[in-house]
Amino acid sequence: SWQHRGFGSHLLHEAERTAREDLDAEKMLITSALGTKRYYAKLGYAPDGPYMSRDLRQPC
Repeated sequence: SWQHRGFGSHLLHEAERTAREDLDAEKMLITSALGTKRYYAKLGYAPDGPYMSRDLRQPC
């Protein structure tokens, strides 16, 4: 199983880095299933309407 080995958080951090550095994005929005909201919250995301979001200008 690929779960609980850090792959998801590594991919998410790389997506954030790409969005910030290559696209000058200031905010990351993610559509998340009900069962994954706690996971994203643990990584610094907060509810934002139908999404989970994180300000990319703030450190992780």
